[in-house]
Amino acid sequence: MTFSEAIRHNIVYCTTFSGRDPRSAYWWYVLFVSLGAIVAFILDFVIFWPSAGGGQVAEFLAVNFQSITDFYINVMPITTFWYLLNYLPILACGVRRMNDQDRPAWWFIVTIVFVTIMSVVVFNITGPQSAELMIVAFDPTSTYFEIETALADFEEFNRTSTILSGIQTLPSLLIIIWMATRGTIGPNQHGEDPVQ
Repeated sequence: MTFSEAIRHNIVYCTTFSGRDPRSAYWWYVLFVSLGAIVAFILDFVIFWPSAGGGQVAEFLAVNFQSITDFYINVMPITTFWYLLNYLPILACGVRRMNDQDRPAWWFIVTIVFVTIMSVVVFNITGPQSAELMIVAFDPTSTYFEIETALADFEEFNRTSTILSGIQTLPSLLIIIWMATRGTIGPNQHGEDPVQ
């Protein structure tokens, strides 16, 4: 399956959770979503972020890191919309990839939901502390001692966020392994063998 075929296929079949998909259908679509996210983030940066002068960026980020809702709506609205737009197609394609390997598709769904929930949890824990550090770090009147103190406080907190991020990363690695694994050769209970 080519890049354009994978995009078309996943958009057309975004609500189809039956059948089988080759690895190329998933990975080309992941590339498409990733490239679109880069473009969306650049647009967010150009349109919604304040200019770099006068310390406005630090204040903007500090205020919007206080809550995950504020962050996604005020800092990255286009990127957020892009990911939400592509959530269902990537979910459906992942389920069809699991079908291709003759594995229970609910493993993929539960893993994706877990990773999504952990992302929210990690942000809710790290966001406010990150905001405090940004206020000090980007304030032109901050002294070296204030920055060192903020970094020392942040180091203890960073251990907790590292553990939570690790918990989030393990299922993500499982998804990568599942999506990179060749499906069953020949037909299985979900249909004919797609071209790999």
